[in-house]
Amino acid sequence: MSMQSIRNVPRAAWFVLLHAVLFGLGISFFDVLFNFFLVSRGFGSELAGILSTTMRVAGLIVGVPVGILIDRYGSRRSLAIAMLFFAATLTWQLYAPSVFWIIVTQFLNGCCAALAMTAIMPLLTATTDDESQRGFIFGLNEASISIGLIGGIIAGWMPSVLAPMMQVDAQSMPAYRSAMLIGVGLFYLSILPILFVRVTEHHEEHARDAEANAGTPQLRRHFLLYGVPNLLMGLGGGAIIPFQSLLLRNQFGLPDQSVGVVISFAELAIGCGALLSGHFLAKRRLRFWVAALRALAGPGVLLILAPWQALAIVGYLWRAFSLGMAVTLSDLQIMRFVKPKQRGVAMSMITIMWSAGWGSASLLSGFVQPVYGFAPLVWFAGAAYLCAGIAAWHIFKDEL
Repeated sequence: MSMQSIRNVPRAAWFVLLHAVLFGLGISFFDVLFNFFLVSRGFGSELAGILSTTMRVAGLIVGVPVGILIDRYGSRRSLAIAMLFFAATLTWQLYAPSVFWIIVTQFLNGCCAALAMTAIMPLLTATTDDESQRGFIFGLNEASISIGLIGGIIAGWMPSVLAPMMQVDAQSMPAYRSAMLIGVGLFYLSILPILFVRVTEHHEEHARDAEANAGTPQLRRHFLLYGVPNLLMGLGGGAIIPFQSLLLRNQFGLPDQSVGVVISFAELAIGCGALLSGHFLAKRRLRFWVAALRALAGPGVLLILAPWQALAIVGYLWRAFSLGMAVTLSDLQIMRFVKPKQRGVAMSMITIMWSAGWGSASLLSGFVQPVYGFAPLVWFAGAAYLCAGIAAWHIFKDEL
């Protein structure tokens, strides 16, 4: 990575990356604390599974309309609106009086998240004309989102900091809710950089001309087929990640603060993987690296079952690093071969497949985990990641 590469990143891309940093900080509060918040309200892991599934079902339902909306009205406007409503519905959820309203707000969260996550890659692609620069920028984006190293550590400590001020226990519902409201504030703040992004008509037209021959009819006809590896990745992630804070607390007996630190280092591993792959691998055999890195996440997941805590945590971080590298290259692979006017629909279809896998796995996991523990879920996740790598190798042609 050279200083010249950093200097060549367009100003508009830096605003998008600043948004990603703030979004990553905000989401880290919910990654660490939301399951604890549910437990503090007297709910079990079954509700966590239902909520994760609800969010993905929302993505399935609105996936195609979201892609059409982005292609018609623009990714910048769509992203800003999505973040505004996402922050609002999360606030509502933290004060929801019953399970029914928690689920309703989670569905709305899923709709907003689907719009935001689908819009960001087309927006980032449109900020630069230089095809060779996009891999590096995509890596920076994933690394920026993964800045949760800071947010996760702060989130893990924040309930114990706020609790004495509120005269409540550090593991009480008010302490967790107050801490997560800080995350909500970061979501609102992340809207501001998007308002400063200016993607000119020159960029859009130039990208359209440069890539007019890149989008193949086969790719356009088979968006769902190209989403199969993401379906398998969703199955693997949905089996364990919605419950990762409970996994780290129950499997290893870690306190909340340590859980936050471990999750934060996993986010850092994702970011480092994304940055390295975007810079060093984006121009080299995309098909091979996308497939290999997905498959390599499988052994990392299985190490979580190791009897030694240190080795298990290494496996947890290994999985994060591999997937950080794979996701960046996979996004670049799709954006490179899809015309600008199709990017919203393409990303929405791929997101639908991932949501389907994540939602079904997390729902099943919520009922399996209380009875059988995490071991069968970890084995399932490892197998899913391995199959995702195999699928990516066989589905994508050599020229990709």
